[in-house]
Amino acid sequence: MDQMHEQDSDSLDSLRESSALELSIKTARSKAEVLETIQTYDLSEDDFTKRFPVLAKVTQGLPDVPGEAVPPT
Repeated sequence: MDQMHEQDSDSLDSLRESSALELSIKTARSKAEVLETIQTYDLSEDDFTKRFPVLAKVTQGLPDVPGEAVPPT
């Protein structure tokens, strides 16, 4: 039973981490902030794009650095 509880805990930690990552990406003001965030979670840009394609697409509309104008879509 303890082993099952540990697995549930691991799943919850993963869910928490995914939720925190998603929130950080969605509130980022630039691609530079996104890059910092994914590096914090030990993800390469390629891994991020493959594992989180929807979030990767969200970042495409961000300016490269904070304060820049958002590129036209």
